[in-house]
Amino acid sequence: MNMPMSMAEQFARGGGGLPGAELLQIAFDRLGDAVFWLNPEGRVVYANEAACRSLGCSCEEILAYRVPDFSPSFSDESWRVHWREAKALGSFSLEALHRAKSGRIFPVEVMITYLAYGNNEFNCAIARDISARKHMEEPMRLAADIYMSGGEAVMVTDENNLIVAVNPAFTRITGYTLDDLYGKTPGILHSGMHDQTFYQEMWRDIIGKGHWQGEIWDRRKSGEPIAKWVNISLIRHRDGSVFRHVAQFSDITEKKKQDEIIWQYANFDTLTGLPNRRSFFDRLGQEVKKANRTGLHLSLLFIDLDEFKQINDRLGHDQGDLLLIEAARRIGQCVRETDTVARLGGDEFTVILPEFGERQDIERIAQAIVRELGKPFMLEGETGTVSASVGIALYPVDAQDISGLLKCADRAMYEVKKRGRNSYAYVPELSQRDDDAYNAQKRGSIYLQRTEK
Repeated sequence: MNMPMSMAEQFARGGGGLPGAELLQIAFDRLGDAVFWLNPEGRVVYANEAACRSLGCSCEEILAYRVPDFSPSFSDESWRVHWREAKALGSFSLEALHRAKSGRIFPVEVMITYLAYGNNEFNCAIARDISARKHMEEPMRLAADIYMSGGEAVMVTDENNLIVAVNPAFTRITGYTLDDLYGKTPGILHSGMHDQTFYQEMWRDIIGKGHWQGEIWDRRKSGEPIAKWVNISLIRHRDGSVFRHVAQFSDITEKKKQDEIIWQYANFDTLTGLPNRRSFFDRLGQEVKKANRTGLHLSLLFIDLDEFKQINDRLGHDQGDLLLIEAARRIGQCVRETDTVARLGGDEFTVILPEFGERQDIERIAQAIVRELGKPFMLEGETGTVSASVGIALYPVDAQDISGLLKCADRAMYEVKKRGRNSYAYVPELSQRDDDAYNAQKRGSIYLQRTEK
Protein backbone atom coordinates (compact mmCIF):
# COMPACT_ATOMS: atom_id res chain seq x y z
CA MET A 1 0.00 0.00 0.00
CA ASN A 2 1.49 3.37 -1.03
CA MET A 3 1.73 6.06 1.64
CA PRO A 4 0.43 9.51 0.69
CA MET A 5 3.05 12.07 -0.29
CA SER A 6 3.61 15.09 1.89
CA MET A 7 3.11 18.63 0.56
CA ALA A 8 6.89 19.15 0.54
CA GLU A 9 7.40 15.97 -1.49
CA GLN A 10 4.68 16.94 -3.95
CA PHE A 11 6.11 20.41 -4.49
CA ALA A 12 9.61 18.92 -4.82
CA ARG A 13 8.32 16.42 -7.39
CA GLY A 14 6.88 19.34 -9.30
CA GLY A 15 10.17 21.16 -9.32
CA GLY A 16 9.32 23.85 -6.78
CA GLY A 17 10.03 24.53 -3.17
CA LEU A 18 7.65 24.38 -0.23
CA PRO A 19 5.45 27.48 -0.31
CA GLY A 20 5.99 29.99 2.41
CA ALA A 21 3.44 31.59 4.70
CA GLU A 22 2.94 34.48 2.27
CA LEU A 23 1.85 32.15 -0.54
CA LEU A 24 -0.48 30.26 1.82
CA GLN A 25 -1.92 33.62 2.91
CA ILE A 26 -2.66 34.49 -0.73
CA ALA A 27 -4.25 31.08 -1.31
CA PHE A 28 -6.52 31.37 1.74
CA ASP A 29 -7.52 34.95 0.94
CA ARG A 30 -8.55 33.98 -2.56
CA LEU A 31 -10.93 31.35 -1.30
CA GLY A 32 -14.55 32.39 -1.53
CA ASP A 33 -15.38 30.68 1.74
CA ALA A 34 -14.54 32.05 5.18
CA VAL A 35 -11.55 30.36 6.87
CA PHE A 36 -11.02 30.48 10.64
CA TRP A 37 -8.12 28.96 12.56
CA LEU A 38 -9.16 28.42 16.16
CA ASN A 39 -7.17 27.45 19.24
CA PRO A 40 -8.48 25.10 21.97
CA GLU A 41 -10.05 28.06 23.83
CA GLY A 42 -12.03 28.92 20.71
CA ARG A 43 -10.09 32.10 20.00
CA VAL A 44 -9.51 33.12 16.37
CA VAL A 45 -5.80 32.99 15.56
CA TYR A 46 -6.24 33.48 11.81
CA ALA A 47 -9.12 34.56 9.50
CA ASN A 48 -8.97 35.13 5.75
CA GLU A 49 -10.45 38.07 3.89
CA ALA A 50 -13.71 36.19 3.18
CA ALA A 51 -14.15 35.58 6.94
CA CYS A 52 -13.69 39.31 7.65
CA ARG A 53 -16.16 40.24 4.92
CA SER A 54 -18.75 37.74 6.15
CA LEU A 55 -18.66 39.20 9.67
CA GLY A 56 -18.25 42.79 8.49
CA CYS A 57 -15.24 43.51 10.62
CA SER A 58 -11.48 44.12 10.28
CA CYS A 59 -8.75 41.56 10.75
CA GLU A 60 -7.74 43.23 14.02
CA GLU A 61 -11.31 43.02 15.33
CA ILE A 62 -11.81 39.38 14.36
CA LEU A 63 -8.57 38.29 16.07
CA ALA A 64 -10.09 39.45 19.34
CA TYR A 65 -13.10 37.15 18.86
CA ARG A 66 -13.81 33.80 20.42
CA VAL A 67 -16.27 31.43 18.74
CA PRO A 68 -19.26 32.31 21.01
CA ASP A 69 -18.71 36.01 20.06
CA PHE A 70 -19.68 35.46 16.43
CA SER A 71 -21.61 32.15 16.50
CA PRO A 72 -24.85 32.00 18.51
CA SER A 73 -24.72 28.24 18.01
CA PHE A 74 -21.94 27.92 20.60
CA SER A 75 -21.47 28.68 24.28
CA ASP A 76 -18.25 28.19 26.20
CA GLU A 77 -19.41 24.75 27.33
CA SER A 78 -20.65 23.60 23.91
CA TRP A 79 -17.37 24.78 22.35
CA ARG A 80 -15.40 22.55 24.72
CA VAL A 81 -17.62 19.58 23.76
CA HIS A 82 -17.15 20.47 20.10
CA TRP A 83 -13.35 20.62 20.46
CA ARG A 84 -13.24 17.13 22.01
CA GLU A 85 -15.39 15.76 19.17
CA ALA A 86 -13.18 17.40 16.52
CA LYS A 87 -10.05 15.99 18.14
CA ALA A 88 -11.60 12.51 18.28
CA LEU A 89 -13.05 12.46 14.76
CA GLY A 90 -10.39 14.42 12.89
CA SER A 91 -12.87 16.17 10.60
CA PHE A 92 -16.60 16.55 10.14
CA SER A 93 -19.16 19.05 8.88
CA LEU A 94 -22.08 20.80 10.54
CA GLU A 95 -24.53 23.64 10.09
CA ALA A 96 -24.35 26.62 12.43
CA LEU A 97 -25.31 30.27 12.72
CA HIS A 98 -22.92 33.21 12.42
CA ARG A 99 -23.57 36.75 13.63
CA ALA A 100 -22.08 39.69 11.75
CA LYS A 101 -20.89 42.86 13.45
CA SER A 102 -24.13 44.51 12.29
CA GLY A 103 -26.17 41.94 14.20
CA ARG A 104 -27.33 40.05 11.11
CA ILE A 105 -27.53 36.32 11.78
CA PHE A 106 -27.06 33.97 8.84
CA PRO A 107 -26.73 30.19 8.40
CA VAL A 108 -23.41 28.61 7.44
CA GLU A 109 -22.21 25.17 6.50
CA VAL A 110 -18.88 24.49 8.23
CA MET A 111 -16.18 21.92 7.47
CA ILE A 112 -14.12 21.32 10.64
CA THR A 113 -10.62 19.81 10.55
CA TYR A 114 -8.50 19.17 13.65
CA LEU A 115 -4.79 19.98 13.19
CA ALA A 116 -1.85 19.39 15.50
CA TYR A 117 1.57 20.95 14.79
CA GLY A 118 4.27 20.41 17.36
CA ASN A 119 2.78 21.39 20.69
CA ASN A 120 0.06 23.48 19.00
CA GLU A 121 -3.50 22.35 18.29
CA PHE A 122 -5.99 24.05 15.98
CA ASN A 123 -9.36 23.65 14.44
CA CYS A 124 -9.48 24.84 10.85
CA ALA A 125 -13.09 25.83 10.11
CA ILE A 126 -14.11 26.60 6.53
CA ALA A 127 -17.57 28.24 6.58
CA ARG A 128 -19.87 28.84 3.61
CA ASP A 129 -22.87 31.19 3.79
CA ILE A 130 -25.93 29.09 2.86
CA SER A 131 -28.57 31.81 3.24
CA ALA A 132 -29.55 31.62 -0.45
CA ARG A 133 -29.78 27.84 -0.34
CA LYS A 134 -31.89 27.93 2.82
CA HIS A 135 -34.16 30.48 1.19
CA MET A 136 -34.62 28.15 -1.77
CA GLU A 137 -35.11 25.13 0.48
CA GLU A 138 -37.81 26.80 2.56
CA PRO A 139 -40.62 26.35 0.00
CA MET A 140 -39.45 22.77 -0.51
CA ARG A 141 -39.53 22.10 3.23
CA LEU A 142 -42.95 23.71 3.45
CA ALA A 143 -44.20 21.59 0.56
CA ALA A 144 -42.73 18.49 2.20
CA ASP A 145 -44.43 19.34 5.50
CA ILE A 146 -47.75 19.85 3.73
CA TYR A 147 -47.24 16.62 1.80
CA MET A 148 -46.53 14.61 4.94
CA SER A 149 -48.90 16.20 7.43
CA GLY A 150 -51.66 17.77 5.31
CA GLY A 151 -55.23 16.53 5.43
CA GLU A 152 -55.42 16.02 1.66
CA ALA A 153 -54.27 12.75 0.18
CA VAL A 154 -51.50 12.89 -2.43
CA MET A 155 -50.56 10.23 -4.97
CA VAL A 156 -47.67 10.64 -7.43
CA THR A 157 -47.23 8.59 -10.59
CA ASP A 158 -44.29 8.55 -13.02
CA GLU A 159 -44.22 9.23 -16.75
CA ASN A 160 -45.82 5.82 -17.36
CA ASN A 161 -48.56 6.51 -14.78
CA LEU A 162 -47.11 4.01 -12.33
CA ILE A 163 -47.46 4.91 -8.65
CA VAL A 164 -44.19 6.03 -7.04
CA ALA A 165 -45.31 7.90 -3.90
CA VAL A 166 -48.26 8.41 -1.56
CA ASN A 167 -48.49 10.50 1.60
CA PRO A 168 -49.81 9.46 5.05
CA ALA A 169 -53.21 11.06 4.38
CA PHE A 170 -53.60 8.84 1.32
CA THR A 171 -52.97 5.74 3.44
CA ARG A 172 -55.33 6.97 6.15
CA ILE A 173 -58.15 7.62 3.68
CA THR A 174 -57.78 4.65 1.33
CA GLY A 175 -56.13 2.03 3.54
CA TYR A 176 -53.40 1.47 0.92
CA THR A 177 -49.70 1.86 1.75
CA LEU A 178 -46.98 2.60 -0.78
CA ASP A 179 -45.88 -1.06 -0.53
CA ASP A 180 -49.37 -2.06 -1.70
CA LEU A 181 -49.30 0.24 -4.71
CA TYR A 182 -45.72 0.90 -5.81
CA GLY A 183 -45.26 0.29 -9.53
CA LYS A 184 -48.98 -0.24 -10.14
CA THR A 185 -51.41 1.99 -12.03
CA PRO A 186 -54.16 3.97 -10.29
CA GLY A 187 -56.61 1.59 -11.97
CA ILE A 188 -56.27 -0.59 -8.88
CA LEU A 189 -58.41 2.01 -7.09
CA HIS A 190 -61.23 2.09 -9.65
CA SER A 191 -64.74 1.36 -8.42
CA GLY A 192 -66.28 0.47 -11.77
CA MET A 193 -68.75 3.35 -11.40
CA HIS A 194 -67.22 5.34 -14.29
CA ASP A 195 -67.15 4.23 -17.90
CA GLN A 196 -64.25 4.39 -20.32
CA THR A 197 -65.49 7.67 -21.79
CA PHE A 198 -65.16 9.34 -18.39
CA TYR A 199 -61.48 8.43 -18.11
CA GLN A 200 -60.77 9.30 -21.73
CA GLU A 201 -62.16 12.81 -21.22
CA MET A 202 -60.23 13.17 -17.96
CA TRP A 203 -56.92 12.24 -19.64
CA ARG A 204 -57.68 14.52 -22.56
CA ASP A 205 -57.72 17.46 -20.12
CA ILE A 206 -54.66 16.26 -18.18
CA ILE A 207 -52.55 15.94 -21.33
CA GLY A 208 -54.00 18.93 -23.19
CA LYS A 209 -54.45 21.43 -20.36
CA GLY A 210 -51.99 20.07 -17.82
CA HIS A 211 -54.62 19.59 -15.13
CA TRP A 212 -58.04 18.10 -14.34
CA GLN A 213 -60.46 18.60 -11.48
CA GLY A 214 -63.59 16.69 -10.63
CA GLU A 215 -65.41 14.05 -8.61
CA ILE A 216 -64.35 10.41 -8.79
CA TRP A 217 -65.78 7.33 -7.10
CA ASP A 218 -63.02 4.84 -6.21
CA ARG A 219 -62.69 2.01 -3.70
CA ARG A 220 -60.78 1.76 -0.45
CA LYS A 221 -58.56 -1.24 0.23
CA SER A 222 -61.51 -2.73 2.13
CA GLY A 223 -63.64 -2.56 -1.03
CA GLU A 224 -65.85 0.21 0.36
CA PRO A 225 -66.73 2.90 -2.21
CA ILE A 226 -65.21 6.31 -1.61
CA ALA A 227 -66.20 9.63 -3.17
CA LYS A 228 -63.24 11.92 -3.84
CA TRP A 229 -62.83 15.48 -5.04
CA VAL A 230 -59.66 15.24 -7.10
CA ASN A 231 -57.14 17.68 -8.57
CA ILE A 232 -54.63 16.13 -10.99
CA SER A 233 -51.64 18.09 -12.27
CA LEU A 234 -49.14 17.14 -14.95
CA ILE A 235 -45.47 18.04 -14.32
CA ARG A 236 -43.17 18.14 -17.35
CA HIS A 237 -39.41 18.23 -17.89
CA ARG A 238 -37.95 21.34 -19.50
CA ASP A 239 -37.98 19.54 -22.85
CA GLY A 240 -41.75 19.03 -22.52
CA SER A 241 -41.67 15.31 -21.75
CA VAL A 242 -43.77 14.00 -18.86
CA PHE A 243 -42.04 13.83 -15.46
CA ARG A 244 -44.81 13.19 -12.91
CA HIS A 245 -48.58 13.18 -12.41
CA VAL A 246 -49.67 14.49 -9.01
CA ALA A 247 -53.18 13.72 -7.76
CA GLN A 248 -54.49 15.48 -4.66
CA PHE A 249 -57.88 14.57 -3.26
CA SER A 250 -60.16 14.90 -0.27
CA ASP A 251 -62.67 12.33 0.96
CA ILE A 252 -66.19 13.69 0.31
CA THR A 253 -68.04 10.43 0.97
CA GLU A 254 -69.80 11.69 4.10
CA LYS A 255 -70.65 14.98 2.42
CA LYS A 256 -72.17 13.05 -0.49
CA LYS A 257 -74.25 11.00 1.96
CA GLN A 258 -75.44 14.14 3.73
CA ASP A 259 -76.20 15.82 0.40
CA GLU A 260 -78.19 12.74 -0.62
CA ILE A 261 -80.19 12.87 2.61
CA ILE A 262 -80.91 16.57 2.14
CA TRP A 263 -81.85 15.97 -1.49
CA GLN A 264 -84.16 13.12 -0.48
CA TYR A 265 -85.88 15.32 2.11
CA ALA A 266 -86.22 18.12 -0.42
CA ASN A 267 -87.63 15.97 -3.20
CA PHE A 268 -89.34 12.94 -1.69
CA ASP A 269 -92.14 12.33 0.77
CA THR A 270 -90.62 10.92 3.96
CA LEU A 271 -93.62 8.67 4.65
CA THR A 272 -94.26 6.99 1.32
CA GLY A 273 -90.96 7.58 -0.47
CA LEU A 274 -92.82 9.08 -3.44
CA PRO A 275 -91.80 12.33 -5.12
CA ASN A 276 -93.17 15.23 -3.07
CA ARG A 277 -94.98 18.38 -4.20
CA ARG A 278 -91.74 20.14 -5.17
CA SER A 279 -90.48 17.18 -7.19
CA PHE A 280 -93.92 16.68 -8.76
CA PHE A 281 -94.03 20.19 -10.17
CA ASP A 282 -90.47 19.83 -11.46
CA ARG A 283 -91.26 16.58 -13.26
CA LEU A 284 -94.57 17.88 -14.58
CA GLY A 285 -92.75 20.88 -16.01
CA GLN A 286 -90.25 18.59 -17.74
CA GLU A 287 -93.02 16.41 -19.19
CA VAL A 288 -94.93 19.45 -20.47
CA LYS A 289 -91.79 20.64 -22.29
CA LYS A 290 -91.33 17.14 -23.69
CA ALA A 291 -94.97 17.06 -24.88
CA ASN A 292 -94.49 20.42 -26.61
CA ARG A 293 -91.39 19.04 -28.30
CA THR A 294 -92.84 15.69 -29.41
CA GLY A 295 -96.46 16.70 -29.99
CA LEU A 296 -97.66 13.75 -27.86
CA HIS A 297 -100.36 14.27 -25.24
CA LEU A 298 -99.78 14.20 -21.51
CA SER A 299 -102.30 13.00 -18.93
CA LEU A 300 -102.52 14.03 -15.29
CA LEU A 301 -104.47 12.07 -12.68
CA PHE A 302 -105.45 13.74 -9.41
CA ILE A 303 -106.31 11.15 -6.73
CA ASP A 304 -108.04 11.82 -3.41
CA LEU A 305 -108.73 9.07 -0.85
CA ASP A 306 -112.40 9.16 0.19
CA GLU A 307 -113.15 8.88 3.89
CA PHE A 308 -109.50 8.92 4.86
CA LYS A 309 -110.11 11.45 7.63
CA GLN A 310 -112.47 8.98 9.28
CA ILE A 311 -109.69 6.33 9.26
CA ASN A 312 -107.40 8.77 11.08
CA ASP A 313 -110.10 9.72 13.57
CA ARG A 314 -111.19 6.12 14.25
CA LEU A 315 -107.89 4.22 14.14
CA GLY A 316 -105.31 6.92 14.79
CA HIS A 317 -102.65 8.62 12.72
CA ASP A 318 -100.19 5.71 12.93
CA GLN A 319 -102.70 3.41 11.25
CA GLY A 320 -103.52 6.17 8.80
CA ASP A 321 -99.85 6.42 7.87
CA LEU A 322 -99.73 2.68 7.21
CA LEU A 323 -102.71 3.04 4.91
CA LEU A 324 -101.05 5.88 2.98
CA ILE A 325 -97.89 3.80 2.54
CA GLU A 326 -99.87 0.89 1.16
CA ALA A 327 -101.98 3.20 -1.01
CA ALA A 328 -98.80 4.60 -2.58
CA ARG A 329 -97.57 1.06 -3.29
CA ARG A 330 -100.87 0.06 -4.93
CA ILE A 331 -100.97 3.14 -7.14
CA GLY A 332 -97.39 2.44 -8.23
CA GLN A 333 -98.36 -1.08 -9.31
CA CYS A 334 -101.05 0.32 -11.63
CA VAL A 335 -98.74 2.48 -13.77
CA ARG A 336 -95.70 2.09 -16.01
CA GLU A 337 -92.10 2.61 -14.90
CA THR A 338 -91.96 5.75 -17.02
CA ASP A 339 -94.94 7.30 -15.19
CA THR A 340 -94.58 9.42 -12.06
CA VAL A 341 -96.59 8.86 -8.90
CA ALA A 342 -96.33 11.69 -6.35
CA ARG A 343 -97.87 12.60 -3.01
CA LEU A 344 -98.87 16.23 -2.76
CA GLY A 345 -99.68 15.97 0.93
CA GLY A 346 -102.35 14.50 3.19
CA ASP A 347 -104.40 11.97 1.21
CA GLU A 348 -103.78 13.59 -2.20
CA PHE A 349 -101.76 11.79 -4.86
CA THR A 350 -101.03 12.54 -8.51
CA VAL A 351 -99.95 10.46 -11.48
CA ILE A 352 -98.20 11.91 -14.54
CA LEU A 353 -98.78 9.79 -17.66
CA PRO A 354 -96.51 11.04 -20.48
CA GLU A 355 -97.03 10.17 -24.13
CA PHE A 356 -100.62 8.93 -23.77
CA GLY A 357 -102.78 9.36 -26.81
CA GLU A 358 -105.65 6.88 -26.34
CA ARG A 359 -108.31 7.55 -23.71
CA GLN A 360 -108.99 3.86 -23.18
CA ASP A 361 -105.39 3.41 -21.99
CA ILE A 362 -105.77 6.28 -19.53
CA GLU A 363 -109.10 4.95 -18.32
CA ARG A 364 -107.65 1.46 -17.87
CA ILE A 365 -105.06 2.89 -15.46
CA ALA A 366 -107.66 5.03 -13.66
CA GLN A 367 -109.96 2.01 -13.28
CA ALA A 368 -107.10 -0.08 -11.88
CA ILE A 369 -106.27 2.63 -9.33
CA VAL A 370 -109.90 2.94 -8.21
CA ARG A 371 -110.20 -0.85 -7.99
CA GLU A 372 -106.98 -1.39 -6.02
CA LEU A 373 -107.61 1.46 -3.58
CA GLY A 374 -111.13 0.18 -2.96
CA LYS A 375 -109.83 -3.11 -1.57
CA PRO A 376 -109.55 -3.44 2.23
CA PHE A 377 -106.28 -2.33 3.85
CA MET A 378 -104.86 -4.77 6.39
CA LEU A 379 -103.32 -2.58 9.05
CA GLU A 380 -101.84 -3.50 12.45
CA GLY A 381 -104.71 -5.47 13.97
CA GLU A 382 -107.27 -3.43 12.08
CA THR A 383 -108.86 -3.28 8.67
CA GLY A 384 -109.34 0.05 6.94
CA THR A 385 -111.48 0.75 3.92
CA VAL A 386 -111.39 3.80 1.68
CA SER A 387 -112.23 4.56 -1.90
CA ALA A 388 -110.64 6.83 -4.47
CA SER A 389 -111.88 9.76 -6.51
CA VAL A 390 -109.70 10.25 -9.60
CA GLY A 391 -109.78 13.34 -11.78
CA ILE A 392 -108.22 13.24 -15.26
CA ALA A 393 -106.90 16.18 -17.29
CA LEU A 394 -105.22 16.13 -20.69
CA TYR A 395 -102.45 18.39 -21.97
CA PRO A 396 -102.80 20.43 -24.13
CA VAL A 397 -106.49 19.59 -24.65
CA ASP A 398 -107.79 20.79 -21.25
CA ALA A 399 -105.08 23.32 -20.36
CA GLN A 400 -101.98 24.92 -21.85
CA ASP A 401 -99.92 25.37 -18.67
CA ILE A 402 -99.09 23.50 -15.48
CA SER A 403 -101.34 25.41 -13.09
CA GLY A 404 -104.28 25.14 -15.49
CA LEU A 405 -103.69 21.41 -15.97
CA LEU A 406 -103.59 20.78 -12.21
CA LYS A 407 -106.74 22.83 -11.71
CA CYS A 408 -108.55 20.84 -14.41
CA ALA A 409 -107.58 17.52 -12.84
CA ASP A 410 -108.67 18.80 -9.44
CA ARG A 411 -112.02 19.94 -10.88
CA ALA A 412 -112.53 16.52 -12.45
CA MET A 413 -111.80 14.89 -9.08
CA TYR A 414 -114.33 17.21 -7.45
CA GLU A 415 -116.87 16.12 -10.05
CA VAL A 416 -116.32 12.46 -9.05
CA LYS A 417 -116.91 13.29 -5.39
CA LYS A 418 -120.09 15.16 -6.31
CA ARG A 419 -121.34 12.09 -8.19
CA GLY A 420 -120.76 9.71 -5.28
CA ARG A 421 -116.97 9.02 -5.22
CA ASN A 422 -115.13 5.74 -5.94
CA SER A 423 -114.72 6.47 -9.64
CA TYR A 424 -112.88 8.62 -12.17
CA ALA A 425 -113.87 11.44 -14.51
CA TYR A 426 -112.50 13.90 -17.04
CA VAL A 427 -112.76 17.62 -16.43
CA PRO A 428 -116.38 18.58 -17.14
CA GLU A 429 -117.87 21.67 -18.69
CA LEU A 430 -118.85 23.54 -15.52
CA SER A 431 -121.59 26.13 -15.23
CA GLN A 432 -121.00 29.31 -13.21
CA ARG A 433 -122.90 27.77 -10.31
CA ASP A 434 -120.77 24.62 -10.46
CA ASP A 435 -117.67 26.81 -10.64
CA ASP A 436 -118.71 28.77 -7.54
CA ALA A 437 -119.49 25.54 -5.70
CA TYR A 438 -116.10 24.13 -6.68
CA ASN A 439 -114.28 27.23 -5.44
CA ALA A 440 -116.20 27.18 -2.17
CA GLN A 441 -115.38 23.52 -1.68
CA LYS A 442 -111.69 24.18 -2.30
CA ARG A 443 -111.69 27.07 0.16
CA GLY A 444 -113.23 24.73 2.72
CA SER A 445 -110.64 22.06 1.93
CA ILE A 446 -107.78 24.50 2.44
CA TYR A 447 -109.36 25.56 5.72
CA LEU A 448 -109.65 21.94 6.86
CA GLN A 449 -106.02 21.27 5.95
CA ARG A 450 -104.88 24.25 8.00
CA THR A 451 -107.06 23.17 10.92
CA GLU A 452 -105.61 19.64 10.89
CA LYS A 453 -102.11 21.02 10.93
